[in-house]
Amino acid sequence: MRILSNPEVKKYNLNLFLIFIASIIIMLFVNIMSLNIIKDNIVINNQSIVGNILSKHPELEDEIVDIITQSNNNQNIELGKEVLEKYNYKSSITLKEEPIIKNNFSKILKLNFAFIIFIFISFAILSFSFFIDLYNDIKDMTDYVYHSSEGREYQMKNKNQEGQMGLLKTELMKMTTVLKEKVALLHSEKIFLNDTISDISHQLKTPMTSLMLLTDLMYNDLDKEKKIEFLDRTNAQLSRMDWLIKSMLKLSKLEAKVIDFKDEKVNINELIRRSISPLSVPMELKNISLNINGNKEASYRGDIEWSSEALGNIIKNCIEHTKEGGNLNISYEENPIYSEIVIKDNGEGIDKDDIPNIFKRFYKGKNSKSDSVGIGLAMAKSIIESQNGDIYVKSEKNKGTEFHITFHKRYN
Repeated sequence: MRILSNPEVKKYNLNLFLIFIASIIIMLFVNIMSLNIIKDNIVINNQSIVGNILSKHPELEDEIVDIITQSNNNQNIELGKEVLEKYNYKSSITLKEEPIIKNNFSKILKLNFAFIIFIFISFAILSFSFFIDLYNDIKDMTDYVYHSSEGREYQMKNKNQEGQMGLLKTELMKMTTVLKEKVALLHSEKIFLNDTISDISHQLKTPMTSLMLLTDLMYNDLDKEKKIEFLDRTNAQLSRMDWLIKSMLKLSKLEAKVIDFKDEKVNINELIRRSISPLSVPMELKNISLNINGNKEASYRGDIEWSSEALGNIIKNCIEHTKEGGNLNISYEENPIYSEIVIKDNGEGIDKDDIPNIFKRFYKGKNSKSDSVGIGLAMAKSIIESQNGDIYVKSEKNKGTEFHITFHKRYN
């Protein structure tokens, strides 16, 4: 039975066995003491009988002593039995009617009563000790749960003890840790939701104000050209709001980790070509020279759609901060540990005070454009990290910037 292998039960059974052995020893001792009491009184009684007989018949000394000291001498037992029965002294008499037993009954009874008291106290101590330990363990766990629910630290005692109680304490601590993590996660999600709503309302405030102002102006008596101008500006603000809302919702989903990324082989060369395609016009307008170098077979595991958006945001940032006639170099490689993409421009660079913060959402550096929102790089970082990747930047003022993107290999 599994219960017998439990350390608490083992300890209880061991103590019970020790009490049983001690009880047997004490019981033998009590019986020996009882027999000694009876023996002493029999000796005294025989001494009294011999003394009384020899005081009147000294010549019978040898015969009487031989009878008393020889326990197997059964001669004339019938005669003695017949004589004593006349005085109602026979085997059917009660214990109280037998003089020796009567005189020593209370002593023997006290010894046995003391023995019973000892057995009771021993079992009471054993049971009390067992239940005290059990109570202390339960109280310890109750205090732990109470303090944990109140958000206070509490060190559980004997948390590494053996047996089912030790397992229960371990599982309770694990459950409490999981609950604390879930509470912390819910709290962080609440803060995240609050920050997201605050950021969205803040970012929409400026275009909404412009729209309201333009709408009010449209009620005035304006010429056709002015109305068309206002309509174009209204359309531009609406387009900006549409892009802003979509981008912020997309970033919020990324940071909340609710997007399921595909896990498929992505060719890096194809990824770069797809990312550059929407940016070819801005590059041509600024006459930026593009150089792409790398093994065309290089790849990694990820989602090409999301990756192209991340890469596009980084390349767009490089184009915006590179002067006309500048250079944009993209190199990539693959090795057994990771695949890396390096995007390097020779633009204005990033101020060293801005480098630790450029991947934070809505952060605007010292060289940011007036219409910059600060979402692109934050979104790129979230997308890359969600695909087992890393991104970091190296930059030197007026010399250029390097973005290093690394996708780590995953092996089963």
